[in-house]
Amino acid sequence: MSLLKKLFNLKGRTAIITGASGHLAEKISLILADLNCNLILVSRKNKFINNYDKKILKKYPSLKIEKFICDLSKEQKRKKLISKLKNKKINILINNATFKENNLIGYASTFEKQSVKKWKSSLEVNLIAVFHLSQGLRKNLINSGNGSIINVSSIYGLYSPDWEIYRGTKLGNSSAYASAKGGIIQLTKWLSTAFAPRVRVNCISPGGIIRKQPKSFIKAYSKKTLLKKMLKEEDLMGIFAYLASDASSYVTGQNIVVDGGWGN
Repeated sequence: MSLLKKLFNLKGRTAIITGASGHLAEKISLILADLNCNLILVSRKNKFINNYDKKILKKYPSLKIEKFICDLSKEQKRKKLISKLKNKKINILINNATFKENNLIGYASTFEKQSVKKWKSSLEVNLIAVFHLSQGLRKNLINSGNGSIINVSSIYGLYSPDWEIYRGTKLGNSSAYASAKGGIIQLTKWLSTAFAPRVRVNCISPGGIIRKQPKSFIKAYSKKTLLKKMLKEEDLMGIFAYLASDASSYVTGQNIVVDGGWGN
């Protein structure tokens, strides 16, 4: 086996991925499976986008994939999930779940209409669940010998919104989302000290992911980046592979910003 393949090889390791029914989780799962990693997929839904779990098993029949249904907005359900996982080997915890709100009213609406109720729901999933699962699965990760926590934040945990790119659309920007994602970045730094030296804790802050937004928004957003385009889920696969593997064995407490040069 070449040195590069050895660095990225995850054979015998297991990763737990929250928010597993979404598009980004599909790409994370695919890249980790390609690196020989077993998967524990956690989602509110029983059906995954594109049935990707079945496709992975068909392509990589030797891998083990387990699925757990859990509403991460509920503390008691998180406790039950942690209890079910307490005797399992977990090398990698990817806190990918995010609060989904199809009705933007009260969440990503105008500031005056953003509600405390939506704030609480956002914090539960986007931030508190990250702390709770990290704490509850601490022994699993430490005992694994190759522990790595990867938290998913956002550029809005770092930057303030540019309201001009939303002009003429029904899209918005949530103060609750931004605050929770900013909290994840700091929580990552805090957890990296609590888990040291046995487990590495890092964060990824992606820019806007292209997902059928209005053309005017995509154009305006793209102009703000140096690469002149929005992010695709595929663009993040290498970063997850890097932080999950021994290729990043001396990296902890970091927030990797994948914004196409927006911050520059």
